Amino acid sequence: MFTVRLNELLEGIDATGAEIAKKVGFDRTNISRMKSGKRVPSPDSVTADKLINGIYLFSDNKNNLGRLCDIVGSNPDASAKEIKDALKKWLYDGYVSEQLAESNDISSKKRRSKAGTSHHFSERLNASMLLADLSNVRLSKLLHADASLISRYRNGVRTPVSNSELSLKLSSVLFDRIIKNQKESELCDLMGIPVSDLEEELFSYWLYGIDEPEDNIRAAENILDFFDSPPSGSLSGLPSIDDILAPDNKSTPVYYGIEGLRNAVLRFLSTAVKERSENMYLYSDMDQSWMTQDRTFLLKWAALMLACVKNETHINIIHNLDRSLEEMSDAIRSWLPLYMSGMIESYSCRKQRNPRFSHTMFLIPGVACIRSFQVSTADSDAIYHYYTDVRSLDIIQKEYEALLKSSSPLIHPLPKESYPVVSDVIIIQNGLSLATMPEELAKSFGDTELYENWQINNSLLLKKLETDTLYECIPLADEEALSAGKVAITPFFSGTPHFYTAEQYSMHLKNIIALSKEYESYRFYPIPETPFSNIDLLISDNTTKITPASRQGLSFALNHPSMCVAFKAYAKTLMEQSKTDRNSLRKMLEARCL
Repeated sequence: MFTVRLNELLEGIDATGAEIAKKVGFDRTNISRMKSGKRVPSPDSVTADKLINGIYLFSDNKNNLGRLCDIVGSNPDASAKEIKDALKKWLYDGYVSEQLAESNDISSKKRRSKAGTSHHFSERLNASMLLADLSNVRLSKLLHADASLISRYRNGVRTPVSNSELSLKLSSVLFDRIIKNQKESELCDLMGIPVSDLEEELFSYWLYGIDEPEDNIRAAENILDFFDSPPSGSLSGLPSIDDILAPDNKSTPVYYGIEGLRNAVLRFLSTAVKERSENMYLYSDMDQSWMTQDRTFLLKWAALMLACVKNETHINIIHNLDRSLEEMSDAIRSWLPLYMSGMIESYSCRKQRNPRFSHTMFLIPGVACIRSFQVSTADSDAIYHYYTDVRSLDIIQKEYEALLKSSSPLIHPLPKESYPVVSDVIIIQNGLSLATMPEELAKSFGDTELYENWQINNSLLLKKLETDTLYECIPLADEEALSAGKVAITPFFSGTPHFYTAEQYSMHLKNIIALSKEYESYRFYPIPETPFSNIDLLISDNTTKITPASRQGLSFALNHPSMCVAFKAYAKTLMEQSKTDRNSLRKMLEARCL
């Protein structure tokens, strides 16, 4: 019955096995085996929970929850948990979790495994690596991952993305090595279970499950990862502009279907490049597959957009973000290389999206516009109008401006340092803040630009501490690097970088101690290492400011409420693992000064 219903369900929500596998974090062969009946996961297994969650996420992302609920007999207005419970009950033909909860299955073993475990993932990972006799470097080679990432996992400043290929391989490698080393008894002591209950699935649950980060925390890490380490090669291999500039075919006022939309967009962007347009306005709530599924078109799109940016075309884009944080991060990732230019201002519309229809509006004021309005499920057969007459363009520009008034900034450049007006602030960065440096030290470098920036930042800091609490999460410098003169003053404000001496670093730490004594609103958290080595973060209730370490003159503010909640939740998790009382902190910093 499971196999029959799984196939019926996937057909009903228009999902392929590969699409569900991607959402779940499985290899597609796992889904194929389930569809063929070669594998039926236990209803109480981690696999079943992941499958249920993946099907739900796919349906939600594709606006197919109504179809899903019709199939499984759930109310579309029910909560996510209620819909998932109904899905499991239907998929497993009447399964009710309460009836099986007391049996000696894996779910009851999971509950027992909580009793004697460490609280944080990092502690459980450390203990497992010791039993497996694996160092950061050896484990990273087995996983084909960066050793610095394993270090951040062990220090608790990062957590693996749930259900990712890396997280699944990590638990598998550790479990195999522990068994090979005949350390089953020690592992079961850590997990709080008898040896007879030990199995790989239960180990994976124990390793990740107890403090598995919430969806919003994982999404926050995912988004920040994009800024910290933009995907390599994202703008490589682009075609020559001369080879792809499309003619302005004025005899074609209408385009049909997805291929027609792509041709219209190539014409539209080519016009923007040739005209060196000052402004471009973009909005679409269509699925982005029209842009991303055709690799050849995507490269042409990227090349033309980059050419617009180089021409200093100012681009306003209203993203459709009435979706999950996962989809928000996907949208940001697609546009990240262009965001880094500083020529794009992005917004999210506060008005609720109408799921029955989708709307596209790409406008070069006074020059050209692509516009469509169609039933959401009929994107492939839609009609796309291409306007060039002045009257139509004027009307459409007014419509866009009206939509913009109902939108809020999502990501926009911030050229100067600032703190939110009314809000506590959390700072996460790789080095001690310029603002907390004593004036004597700021002057000692003989750098006018650095000193002027210190004056601005220190004034803002002291003003902030009078009204709100400031939390700084910063790793202390490695003593060997400090002795070698390799610890830089951050950020760089001039062409010549400056480096601390041990005495100068002590002066800075002493001033941090003084600030913590004078201001109860100043809290310093010495984290083991920075979670993101290439960006600095300022997080508050209503904005998150991301500053690339290599471009200190340009910061990006992310203002979407859901994102701000996610970033703050992530920061609080980080602080929780590094918190200490004030007296202990001062003694530790004083010891470093010596």
